[in-house]
Amino acid sequence: MILLAVLLGSLGVADLARARSGSRRRLWLAASVGIASFVLAATGSGQEWWWSLIAVVAVIGWLVSTGESDGSHRAGFWAVGVLAATAIVAFIWGPELSRPSGVLPGWYAALPYASLHAVSFTSFALVVGGALFLIETSNVIVRLALHGERSTSVAPAPSAASRPGTRGRSWRRPPSRTSAADAPTAVVVELKGGRFIGPLERVFLLALVLAGAFTAIAAIVAAKGIIRFPEISRDPGGSKAEYFLVGSFASWALVAFVVMLILLGPATT
Repeated sequence: MILLAVLLGSLGVADLARARSGSRRRLWLAASVGIASFVLAATGSGQEWWWSLIAVVAVIGWLVSTGESDGSHRAGFWAVGVLAATAIVAFIWGPELSRPSGVLPGWYAALPYASLHAVSFTSFALVVGGALFLIETSNVIVRLALHGERSTSVAPAPSAASRPGTRGRSWRRPPSRTSAADAPTAVVVELKGGRFIGPLERVFLLALVLAGAFTAIAAIVAAKGIIRFPEISRDPGGSKAEYFLVGSFASWALVAFVVMLILLGPATT
């Protein structure tokens, strides 16, 4: 499970570097940062060096397949499936892998905090790796889940030449004096606040679950629905409600995935 924690953390670091670079041409920089973080964490935890070779393929494959270069996003869906399969394999083969040892476990054991003595290094690594995973990598997965809901097709307005009765005089006709409110326009506004609110929500929910504050979790979920209700109620087609539900449940499912790893992971090692 320590390797799974390191993998989740390295994917999170790589996706953070990719999001901050702002250019697909700098994909190699994000891959280098993710691979370097895996190598340092894995070797510092006493794992075999050849796991780093697998990490090179895993990090580069994740970044390439989730780069949204393919309009169908099928490669990204496959990458998410492989990641889920990796978590299952880690649960099955966890006892067969090397236990944490070396610099990082020694540093963790030397921390002067009595409350950490009851928490194993594997649990600590899963919390750190899971939190990094919930920041930007989970944003990537949620965007994949929302891919079908995000697309909006707008029929272009017919040109003057294609309208009946306008042949031969469309370019001479003066523009009609209509106000901006009367003009048929279709504006799609995409707010980027979700890229920051989503990670904050997921990390906050993770902290509340680990603290056992389930009443606060219920209050947050209810408050989110109340805040979104006016916007959803004004949508006659129900697309915003579906968009909200898909994004929320995908985000909460990722939090549940990390919580499951943290609670059940140390038992398999």
